[in-house]
Amino acid sequence: MDKRSNFYPNGEIIPYQMPQDYRPSQGRGSCGNCGMFSQKRYFCGIWRTRGVRDTYVCNKWRQRHFKR
Repeated sequence: MDKRSNFYPNGEIIPYQMPQDYRPSQGRGSCGNCGMFSQKRYFCGIWRTRGVRDTYVCNKWRQRHFKR
């Protein structure tokens, strides 16, 4: 398995807390519709970090069961 880049395409740093399987979303599941993601602060509740992109996803994605 290849190691993911430490940077987003625009040069911003990907938070070091994010796992190696953190990648651009190819399907319906993405951080933006994960139950553990806060759009207001771009915060991931699973990995407890800011700077997460809503168009990316990791293998811990959980379906959102409520409306924002």
